[in-house]
Amino acid sequence: MKLLSDFDGVWTNPNAEGVAQGEYLDRTLADWTSDPLRAAEWIRAARRATRREPTRWGWLSNGRITAFADEDPFIQHSALLHYVHDHSTQDAVAGAMRDGALAEGFADLDVFANHNHARAVEQVVRQRGPGILPEAAAAGRRLLETGTEIVVVSNSTPDKLLDWFEHANVPRTLHPEYRDGALCVRGSARKFVLGGGARGTLDLGGTAFEIDRPSYEAILLDERPDAVVGDAFSLDLALPLALRRGKEEWKHVRLFWLIHPYTPGWLKDIVRHHAPEVEPVEGGFAALAALLERPS
Repeated sequence: MKLLSDFDGVWTNPNAEGVAQGEYLDRTLADWTSDPLRAAEWIRAARRATRREPTRWGWLSNGRITAFADEDPFIQHSALLHYVHDHSTQDAVAGAMRDGALAEGFADLDVFANHNHARAVEQVVRQRGPGILPEAAAAGRRLLETGTEIVVVSNSTPDKLLDWFEHANVPRTLHPEYRDGALCVRGSARKFVLGGGARGTLDLGGTAFEIDRPSYEAILLDERPDAVVGDAFSLDLALPLALRRGKEEWKHVRLFWLIHPYTPGWLKDIVRHHAPEVEPVEGGFAALAALLERPS
């Protein structure tokens, strides 16, 4: 069996990095304005607005929402920057934030977002070390020892993934190398990058999920997994679900969605009612491993 796995939120708990990213983002945006105290209140109101309408705001790619505002601890910060961007031509506070990013040498708010995320992760790693959960590492080693192939497909860099798995004592190789008993890392996967829209969207109960993800689709078709697991539905599972519904050779592929305290209730409702192919799993990667190890 070949399992294609996301990284953050599957092997890790991203909350600490998410909190650090939010603190740095809010402080930096406020400091780029003439009145940081007023700007801080503006940011709090903006965050409330994105939470009220999570399908209106999110992580932008090619002018479209690649993941919705509250799908994981990182995307909420992309949603804030989406809100800043959309208000920057009409609102003085948002305009000052946008101008601050440009004055600091960032080409746009997306480039600043990438910098902001990387800085937050580095900060947490300096204080805590790499953050693969011990129970996830143990489960991964157990699956590998019993013959499961695992391919980790992540937007994180290959070097980061290799370092973190080495720290957790999980056998690993770097794509295109594959080795029995070791997981294969495919980093910088650009799962979030949307194409021109030719593939259209996946409609689930009236909510449109972007599935035109050329980089991710190329990896999926290359790997041909038996199962896919992720925590951010839009990024990890919407496209595999569309492939399962549209391609005969994907009909057998199991789709596992790790449910965490941060998983939005509205999205759980949509998946429960309109995507019965998706199997929710609570308890993280260790719980998934236990499920896969059950006799069929």
